[in-house]
Amino acid sequence: MSEKMAFKGRWVLVTGASAGLGEAMARQLAQQGAHLILVARRLERLQSLQAELQQKHGVQCRVIAADLARPDDVERVFLEGIQQPVYGVILNAGVTHFGWHRDLEWTAFENLLATNLTSVVRLVTLFVPYLIEQRQHGGILLVSSMAGLFPVPYQSAYAGTKAFVAQFGQSLYQELRGQPVSITTFCPGGIATEMTTGSKLDYFSDTPLLQSAEDCARDALRAFAQRKYLPVPGLLNRLQVFGARLLPRKWLGMIAERAYRKALQ
Repeated sequence: MSEKMAFKGRWVLVTGASAGLGEAMARQLAQQGAHLILVARRLERLQSLQAELQQKHGVQCRVIAADLARPDDVERVFLEGIQQPVYGVILNAGVTHFGWHRDLEWTAFENLLATNLTSVVRLVTLFVPYLIEQRQHGGILLVSSMAGLFPVPYQSAYAGTKAFVAQFGQSLYQELRGQPVSITTFCPGGIATEMTTGSKLDYFSDTPLLQSAEDCARDALRAFAQRKYLPVPGLLNRLQVFGARLLPRKWLGMIAERAYRKALQ
C-alpha cells in the first residue's frame, strides 16, 4: 500500500508508553495532532503523560495500565483499545537481560518471552483483522532491534525474541500486500533509555552507539508513516548493517562478544 499514513486526528495505540522510546513517540504523535491510547504498567506515569499531552497539544488520550507478560492484560488492551477507532498500533514494549544467559532465572525468561514475543503476536493477530475491517488504511509498527539481525552475546534471549519479531514482521508485510493495513518492522540500535541508564549497558552511553530516544522516535514515526519494510535508524547503524553483509556471521558474533564483555566487567 503506497498511501502515506497521516496521524492527525487519528487514534494511535502505543505500548511501553511510560518511558523511553514509547514515551518519545507518544509525545511526537501528540505534536502531530494524534489522539493516543497509552499502554504501560505504571499507571501514575501514564496519567501524568496523559494530562500533559492533553493540556499542551489539545489531543485526546486514554490510558490502559497493563502488564503485557500477562495474557489477560493483553486481551484487555485490545478490547479497551478498540473502544476508540484505532488507526495505528505501535508495539514497542520490551524488556531485556544483559549478562550471562545461565544467570537468567526461568521466571524472568518467561516474562521476557511473554512481553517481547507472545504479546506482540497476540496483539497483531487481534489488530490485523480489526484494521482491515475498519478500512482506515492504518498500520502496525513492530519495534524489533538490530539485536534481532545479528548475534548478540550476553543478550541471547533478548536477541532471540527480537529476531522472531523481525522475521514475523517481514513475513506479514508480504502476506498483507494489497490489504488496507501495513506492517513496518523497525530495528533500532542502542537507545539511551531506562533500559540502559543505570545498568551495565550504560557503558556505551558516551559512545555514538546509543541514539537518543527523541531522534529514534522521529525516525520510527517517519518510517511508520511511509510504511517502510525494515527500517534501521541512524547512519552508523545502517553502515553496520551494510558492513555485516561482508563478514561471516561467526565473526560478527565474536566482535559483539568482545564489545559486550567489556561492559560486563
